[in-house]
Amino acid sequence: NLYQFWDDRITRRINKELKKQQEPVLVNLASNEYFKSVKPKLLEGRLLNIAFKETKAGKTRVVAIFAKRARGMMADYIIRNRVEKPEDLKKFKLGGYKFNKALSDDKQWTFERPQP
Repeated sequence: NLYQFWDDRITRRINKELKKQQEPVLVNLASNEYFKSVKPKLLEGRLLNIAFKETKAGKTRVVAIFAKRARGMMADYIIRNRVEKPEDLKKFKLGGYKFNKALSDDKQWTFERPQP
């Protein structure tokens, strides 16, 4: 299948780029479907997944359409602000999202907002 065809190539290319970084971190803003093309266990750096969640009536969950837009906003934020350190991502506050330490750990950072 296409995932098997591309995964080694994509993972090798990511590793090549990670070697150029002072702090080798891959910030994953891809959808789950696209990220299937990468072999996380073979990455030569830290993998940091980013989740965007909505809170409504006391329940927090991922709403796919909002998460997709938020991933795009964060990608734009990274480029415009020339973010080089993962820690600087915690300053992201677009679209009403903000970093939620309680919902995050060292492998996944969660940004949360009240659901519109």
